[in-house]
Amino acid sequence: MRKYRVHTSPPATEGVEANCFLDSDEMGEYLSRRRSLISTEDLKVAASLFMKRYAFVSAMALLAMTYWNKKLNLTPENLIMVDGDKNGLWMPQFHLKDASVTEFRSLEEKDEFIRSVFGDHLDQVIQSLKKATKLSNLILWENIAVYVFWIYENDDFLLNEGMRNWRDDQFQRLLLDENSGWFGRYQTNPLASYYSRKVNVEGVTEKVRVRKTCCFSYKLENGEQYRCKTCPQTCLVKKS
Repeated sequence: MRKYRVHTSPPATEGVEANCFLDSDEMGEYLSRRRSLISTEDLKVAASLFMKRYAFVSAMALLAMTYWNKKLNLTPENLIMVDGDKNGLWMPQFHLKDASVTEFRSLEEKDEFIRSVFGDHLDQVIQSLKKATKLSNLILWENIAVYVFWIYENDDFLLNEGMRNWRDDQFQRLLLDENSGWFGRYQTNPLASYYSRKVNVEGVTEKVRVRKTCCFSYKLENGEQYRCKTCPQTCLVKKS
């Protein structure tokens, strides 16, 4: 899991315990201190980029569950986030205090795990960010959704037909409105509205799923080079 930013050893440098992100005051202070690292003075831009990085918690959870049937302890109390850099971008890593794993024994156990990761954890971080910066939770949820879609559309894993069918079924269950309670107090599924067909876009070789919202990457310092290839500001113009 290390290639997916998961570390099981104590961090070499000081990090921040993730439970502080559940408090809007502490969240606001954290973002204010990180603005230079994130390369923006705008707190809303910082909030969106924070969620793009923190959304990898969902990727870690779903990867381990879907492809290895393993349950990671991803509660805020067990996570330490450590600043990092990759190609000039702020790219934090995640360290687990308790790195032990267990195997899932039932579908119900997986459903409860999904609820704990999204409803009890990530949605609480979203509410904290929203309160601290007034950024729309539509942007924040799409920052999570792109990782969820990537996990289930990833062809890097060698799967037999049965495993592939199970993966696809799990993906569809994640998008059902009847399971909206997994993600918090929502009447409709906060992931499903971002799932659309991929289209051809001028200048992009493969088909892409154009975002519904903008994540503000282009607003970073020298940000045009970081603009997403799925950016709605450009793709909706270039769609062919």
